[in-house]
Amino acid sequence: MIGRRAFLRRSGGTLAVGAAGAALGMGWTRSASADCTGATITDGVLSRFRSRIQGSVILPVDTQYATARLGFNRRFDPYPVIIVRAAGTADVARTIEFARTNGITLAIRSGGHSYIGASGGSGVVLDLSAMNSIASLGNGHFQIGAGAQLQQVYGALRCQENMTIPCGSCDTVGFGGIAQGGGFGYLQQAHGITLDRVRSARVVLADGTVVDASPEADADLFWAIRGAGGGSLGVATDFTVEAVPYKTIHVIGWYWPLASAGEALDRFASLQESGAVPRSATVALVFNNGAASLAPAQCVCVLFSTGTLAEAEATKQLFVGPGGIRATPGLGFQYDADSPACDPHAVAQRDYYRAKSAIVYGQPAADTGDYLRYWLERRVADPMFSPSDSATVNFLTFGGAVSDVGPSDTAFPHRDALLEVQFLGYLQNPTTQSIRKNQAWIQGLYADVFPRLSVHGEGCYVNYCDDDLTEAQWTSRYWGANYPRLQVTKRRVDPADFFHGKQTIRL
Repeated sequence: MIGRRAFLRRSGGTLAVGAAGAALGMGWTRSASADCTGATITDGVLSRFRSRIQGSVILPVDTQYATARLGFNRRFDPYPVIIVRAAGTADVARTIEFARTNGITLAIRSGGHSYIGASGGSGVVLDLSAMNSIASLGNGHFQIGAGAQLQQVYGALRCQENMTIPCGSCDTVGFGGIAQGGGFGYLQQAHGITLDRVRSARVVLADGTVVDASPEADADLFWAIRGAGGGSLGVATDFTVEAVPYKTIHVIGWYWPLASAGEALDRFASLQESGAVPRSATVALVFNNGAASLAPAQCVCVLFSTGTLAEAEATKQLFVGPGGIRATPGLGFQYDADSPACDPHAVAQRDYYRAKSAIVYGQPAADTGDYLRYWLERRVADPMFSPSDSATVNFLTFGGAVSDVGPSDTAFPHRDALLEVQFLGYLQNPTTQSIRKNQAWIQGLYADVFPRLSVHGEGCYVNYCDDDLTEAQWTSRYWGANYPRLQVTKRRVDPADFFHGKQTIRL
């Protein structure tokens, strides 16, 4: 292996960062994306920086670089010039200073799950994964590092105090990202979204200042950090949260014929809109190509309840009993889950996918289910896609505790929503042709379905960020009427717009 100093000698004693390319050693270069500004890092500058970092500084010639540079989505193939795996807040502040003074862009990574590749890039990647401590503060309060994965969070809260927190179902997501954007999950009707449980956040600003934002200290930044999403205002390094008592989650799933997709979606939305679904239950309606490939084709409804088993069964009957839609005989499942995560022992497995979202404020148009059925059946029939190239449109109930908070009480504006929707198209073994086909499929699906979901107002989720949206669309759909206030906060804490990315708050 070529050592760091040999690498620097080979590249003329510098790391060149800019439009000409980012040096990767081994005698070759790779073109950098346009997010770098033409800086040059000398051997001495790099050595001084490295000596001030307690964590790891990873360069392209280091053996761990090949895996350290990667995020969760295989759609993106970033080659950062430097990766800093921070050990603490001081490392974060010094990395910000290094990037700022050397004119290099900074990407922040908690778990690396950004849907638009924002946690990578060709500049400096600030990796918070080692800042993953979880400590009990007593009385149900915990301090959680931004790099802690959800599987770690659920396990630690349960073991330390028999508590949990409303959060997501993807085990390897970093807490820092989900807590700043929102945090949808299977406990949200009962306990709200993740950011509703945040009581303070430590944030390192562009000038290196460390702020402990709370209702008592920099209340405006505290307001903004809960809903702005990561990467716009500063680097949130850890959070104080108030957990909730742990309860077993009863999971009950049933199937409906895909031919009844319109009726199923109408029943699902109507029950949620009427308030009939109890707070103890969050319900998902899932249209995917796996169920659609059954004979006859199906869609799936899944109930997650922290009530008693009898209460969960009674909630199911609202959907499939008298006045509901009869479940398909012979299909279905039921089990108890220890946490809202899919698998508390999961190992990160990188996927290739494209994603989109919608926030639904009222009953979808009557023909929405017909379009969902059309696009799923079209994917199943297309020989370009294998059965392992999964696709899903996942509806999740809003309301309950989510709506107890006002639309302007935090930067997350979608408090009056009825449902949230995630669109995903995966490829197991992507090729040039299948990548184009997958993109065309999800864009066509979305073009037909999003307007029908948005008859009562448009919205999208900042943590399901979508690089097909224009700036006017994503600023409006992510933050709505809260965006001007976010801009005011942005101008105060980051007046030079150092934290500037694909879809960050603009000055």
